[in-house]
Parts: sequence; C-alpha cells; structure tokens
Amino acid sequence: MHVGNMKFLCVYLLVVLMGPVLFGGEQALGQGSAPAPASTANVEERLDSLEKKVDAPSIWKTLGFKVSGFLDVAYTQNFNNPNTNLNQLHIFDTNANAFMPHLAQIMVERPADAGGSALERAGFRARLNFGLDSRVTRARTNYQTGTSNDEIDFQELYAEYILPVGNGLKVQAGKINTLIGYEVINSFENANFSRSFMFGLGQAFTTTGIRFTYTFNPMVTASFGVVNGWDNVDDNNKGKTIEYLVALTPHEKFGVSWYGSYGPEQANRQFGDLASGGAPGNPSAKRFVNGLIISMKPTDKDTIILEPYYANEASNPVATAANGLKRNARWNGLAGYLIHDFTDQWSFRLRGEIFEDAGGFRTCSGTLNNAGGTNTCFGATNTTAATPVAQTLWEVTPTLQFKPIPSLITRVEFRYDKSDKNVFLYGSRAVNNQETLSFEVIYVF
Repeated sequence: MHVGNMKFLCVYLLVVLMGPVLFGGEQALGQGSAPAPASTANVEERLDSLEKKVDAPSIWKTLGFKVSGFLDVAYTQNFNNPNTNLNQLHIFDTNANAFMPHLAQIMVERPADAGGSALERAGFRARLNFGLDSRVTRARTNYQTGTSNDEIDFQELYAEYILPVGNGLKVQAGKINTLIGYEVINSFENANFSRSFMFGLGQAFTTTGIRFTYTFNPMVTASFGVVNGWDNVDDNNKGKTIEYLVALTPHEKFGVSWYGSYGPEQANRQFGDLASGGAPGNPSAKRFVNGLIISMKPTDKDTIILEPYYANEASNPVATAANGLKRNARWNGLAGYLIHDFTDQWSFRLRGEIFEDAGGFRTCSGTLNNAGGTNTCFGATNTTAATPVAQTLWEVTPTLQFKPIPSLITRVEFRYDKSDKNVFLYGSRAVNNQETLSFEVIYVF
C-alpha cells in the first residue's frame, strides 16, 4: 500500500476511535446507549409561543382604534401683487406670494359597527388640526371679530352609537363636519386646492350638537340634527338650528343629495355691545338654507357635480344698515365640477362658479374674520366699520393632479376671480379681478 494511503488510513481510524472520547461521547465512556436528541417539536413550540406573544392583539387593536392623517403644504402666487400680501376673498389659501404650511392633521377614531355587539356599536372620532388653516376652521361664534386665531383646532370631536333599530340608527353627539355643501375643510377630499366662494363665504364648516342618520336601503339615506348653529361651539343665542340631508342614489352612476338648515344664527349683540357703538343683532331672526348636490358619472373616468345653493336670513342687521330698512340678507350660487381621471396617477379637475351676495353680508363686510382679514376689500382692515359690498363673484379654476404614489398628492392650480365691483387689489389699486397660481403637496397616512 502506498505510504500516503497508509497515513490517511491511520488518521481516519484515530478519529473514528477517539472522536467520541475527545468530544464527550457517552458511548466511549461505557455509559450505555445515548438518549435521543432533544425533540425539535419542543423548540418549535417555544418559538411559536413567542411569536404569538409578539403578534397578540394590543388593547388598541382589540378596541378597533384607527389612526390616520395628512400633511398639506402649498405655495400661492398672486399676479396682482397686492400690497396687503393677501389673496382677497380666498379662505384657506390666504397668503399671497408665499409658502403656507396649511395643515397637519391627526385623526384617531373607532368607527361604530352596526352589525357588531353592544360594545362594537359604540365609536368616536377626534380630528385635531395644526397649522394656518386652523385659524379658519376654529369655530366659536361665526368667526366674529376678536375671536382667536390660534393655529390648533379640533375640527371634529364626537361620540357615536348605532342603535339596533331596523337597519341601525346612528346617533352622533359633539362637533361634526357640517351637512351643508359639497366641499369640505380638508383639501385632499375636494376636487381642487382652493375652496369655492360658495363654501368659504356662504356655508358652514362645522356644527356642534346631536345628529341622527338612518339608511333605509342602499338608495336612500337621511340625516337630521339639532345644533348650536353655524360654526358655533359656544352658542351665540338661546335658539337652536336644525340641519338635514336626504341622499338618493337611484343608480350607481347618478345621485342627488338635498341638504339644508333652519334656525337663529344672529347673536344678541352681532357686532359688539351697544355701549361701545355696536349694532344689536336679532336672535329671533331665522336663517334658511337649501341646496342640492347632483353627481353624475357618464364614464368610468369622468365625474360631473352640480351644486345650486340658496340662503336667506330675516332681519339681517348688515342688510338693514345698508338699505335703511328692515331687510333680509340673501346669498346664493351655483358651482359645477368636472373630474377626469386619465390614469390612477393623473387627473384633471375643473371648477366654475357664480356667487351672489345680494346684501353684502358675507363678503367684504368684516363680519367674518377669516384668517386675519382676507374677507375685507380694498385693503381695509377687518373691523366692524368695514362697508358691506353687495356684489356678484365668479371664478374658474383648472387643477392638474399627479399622485406618484397613492399616499402622495401633488397639484398645480390656476384660478381666475372676477367681481362686478372693484373688490380686489392690484398693488394698492382696487380692481375687479385677481389671478393666482398655486402648487400643493399633500402626504396622506
């Protein structure tokens, strides 16, 4: 046998014979046969147990809590370059030629489940806003002069319960987004970045009170509420306002919603105490609002919305002062929207509207303190002495939206505003039109 092979064989025999002794094998120590190795099943059970502990539902998940929110930042260029640095008669996009951190919103909620247990039928929502838009969404008493401009606000804060009546009667109590109007506070839920005159100047944002909602069948849903009034957390009179909505969906591509409210909205002292020269309000006078939201989907990629709107308030002090007689205030409008989705990422939106403020109560009067003075005209300060301006406004707003990922929304928007009065500013000169270009980025989580 070859010498190399002999060496290999000797090493091999040495390892075979001495290996168990060197490595502690029980057979080499003469202690009988070795026991079976530890069962791998025991290890797997322990790992499985640990994994279950890690994945065990937390109290948060068990109770069905959900957290969501968004961030909204934009830049708006006003081609009139007003010396006030304000986009006149705009509501949220108020700062001209400037970046605005509009809103950071956190929403914690537990939606009520009509088909669940008694515990699952209960729910709540707390929607907290931070940022410049909170100056406008902050409800106290119809944005009267002197209210806070703090940049934090609970947009919604309510509890809800679904009573086991028929299909389930939902009862909500607290501060809730209004039933009035197509547009809402959150920009990404609207077709466009800027808000319409009709929404910003002519409709309520939130209501505080109790609301009942019942779905009769997939085609008919109705809501009815009793609230403090328009944007009133602290009621400004002893009366209450009723709100209502009837939504009809006879076809998946066609729907009509009829909404409105009726009740006293004037404070006991609309513009301040009489001793300081303010004019008294009329808390017994009623405000009546009616509107329709008509939605059509002619194709899978196209949506058309029409919203006719009418509001009338009896014995309004601004209309009375402007005319010398006891007069009603009236404001009304018509808005139309076209949304065309090219793809899931690209979308084109077009809004056009006409808004009439017949008594000058909603525009340029200073009675609505929106973002520190944008609802005044000619560069005037937002005071009770501002002169009401009865006028008719219209605007056209095309918007291009691009979503590179589902949670990121970007928009480019051009807007042209026009009035039959010189209410806008070109530098320091009063003019009847205003043009703005806005760039918006929203991150939704």
